[in-house]
Amino acid sequence: MTTKWVFRFAVVAAALMLAVIPFMGITAPPCNPLPMSTLTAFELVRTTAEVQRVLGLAGEPCRAALASQLDHANLVDTFAYVPAYTAFYGLTAWALGARNRRLGGLTVILVIACAVADVFENIGMFTLSAAPDAPTPWLLGLVIATNIKWVGLAVVTTLCGVMLAQRGGAWIIALPFCAIPLASSLWAVAAPDAAGQYLLPGMTIASIFLLLVAIWGAIRDDRLAAAPT
Repeated sequence: MTTKWVFRFAVVAAALMLAVIPFMGITAPPCNPLPMSTLTAFELVRTTAEVQRVLGLAGEPCRAALASQLDHANLVDTFAYVPAYTAFYGLTAWALGARNRRLGGLTVILVIACAVADVFENIGMFTLSAAPDAPTPWLLGLVIATNIKWVGLAVVTTLCGVMLAQRGGAWIIALPFCAIPLASSLWAVAAPDAAGQYLLPGMTIASIFLLLVAIWGAIRDDRLAAAPT
């Protein structure tokens, strides 16, 4: 398969990502004021008290509706969004790795590891939404899985930026754009309340940049690609 076709499949995967997003919306108000979106806040919980801040205390009427919507979002995430973004980032990384197969292959492996972590993250959130007040080892599992997913995906976009920058010339501008999620994700896992709101915007900037690259790669002449190294 030519690099052009790999980019084309990456664009299709990105379209699927965008199509799925509306089905993951949370319309129920949070039980308490949150400094970020409800779903992101749930991903970044570290203690039972923080779980209750999102889902409310036992008996609060807001809990049932919110837990139901979070479960729905995580179900769509597990079976649709995760496969779509895995395909998008993985195919984009593989196409960009045409000049550096070792780095491209390493990036694809990291994408898959992030997807596995995301599934474990969702299992943790399903467990917590079913029993928000009960201590569970899944809380620690959620913390670990969330950190791996967000930081790992940030490393993925950064490595894609590195592979683009290796082309030289104006492509050097790709690296700072693609490295934005690395800064926002490291800040968010260190200080969730202060930086959680920047997780999605940071990843969105890098993802849009990579999507534009994929679109360009999907329509360009393959002869423009240099030989693999």
